[in-house]
Amino acid sequence: MDVRTRYTETLQFAAATIGGPARLAAFLNVPRASVLRWLAGEEAPPDQVFLDALDVIADGPYADPERRRIKVGVLPR
Repeated sequence: MDVRTRYTETLQFAAATIGGPARLAAFLNVPRASVLRWLAGEEAPPDQVFLDALDVIADGPYADPERRRIKVGVLPR
């Protein structure tokens, strides 16, 4: 399975979880047209969109865009 397929399937599951592409676009704060292209597999979404879609799946249909998780980075020594 290539990365685009994995991203597409994750976004499809996130859209189904939150109530459709329009609600997913609102949650992700991106244009609906972009979400539709990603769902169709026409292009891969940015990494942050993929990670936010995973948050939607984890939080379920009550995912709240205002309650964003803390983003963590690893700094080299």
